Amino acid sequence: NVRNVQSYGIRKSLPADSVSLTAHAQGELILKKGLMQLIHQTAFDREPQTKRFVCDYIHTHFGGKDKINIVSAGCSTGEEAVTYSMLLYNLKNKVDILGFDLGKKAIKQAQSRKYVFEIPNPEYDFQKELGMSSPYSDIYLISDKKQGLTPEQKRFKSLFHEFFEPTNRKIKTPFREWLQDTLAKRNGETPLGIKRKEYKLKDGMANNCHFIQGDVLDIDKITGEEKADVISFCNALYHLTTIDKGYDIVARKDSEEIIEKLMTKFKKCL
Repeated sequence: NVRNVQSYGIRKSLPADSVSLTAHAQGELILKKGLMQLIHQTAFDREPQTKRFVCDYIHTHFGGKDKINIVSAGCSTGEEAVTYSMLLYNLKNKVDILGFDLGKKAIKQAQSRKYVFEIPNPEYDFQKELGMSSPYSDIYLISDKKQGLTPEQKRFKSLFHEFFEPTNRKIKTPFREWLQDTLAKRNGETPLGIKRKEYKLKDGMANNCHFIQGDVLDIDKITGEEKADVISFCNALYHLTTIDKGYDIVARKDSEEIIEKLMTKFKKCL
């Protein structure tokens, strides 16, 4: 609800083209909090212009503090929190990043400090098959391809390899995915053909990131009042304001009340 968000003085000076919704996606059964399933969508350096805006704001307004507390609410598997750790590395001794998510599976993945990149068949036409561009927005980080990258992507790719190293663990293709690709080949179609590579954080890197399971509506209990300098809650509000009814997603009747409650809690925590 734009009216409610603006009433809390959220700055409106973000770049107009800062939002990019492409990301890795996976599901997790939850069966509580009125939910049937959580859809985890995340990626490293997702919405890069927004990330730079936040980091510039932190340097400008909190650079003189001894401790800077950043909260990544609805953090999924932790890519956003780790991205902030990477971009704010020059403040690493000052920055503490807490990520929490309702999904137990997602938090376990974040705590493992390991991340699997999914690399689809380059011949698969997402626009033709799904009516959308490729959702795998950060695979350029591990690709040998150097052409076509923006200067910002080149810098972040270099930073990524300072923080991460490959594990060389072989990852099996899920049976359902193998079956879909097999049927596609038989029908003369292009298979998605995903290959997977696992990377892990190097020792000593992003140690200022901590992950726990928690509900964003309990954020004041999780962080404590007036303890957070920055709260990030990106692309997750729909979990609270909609109900998934099979193939239909409908708005909750109390969505405005939920947003009002959430913004009040955010205000308490800052």
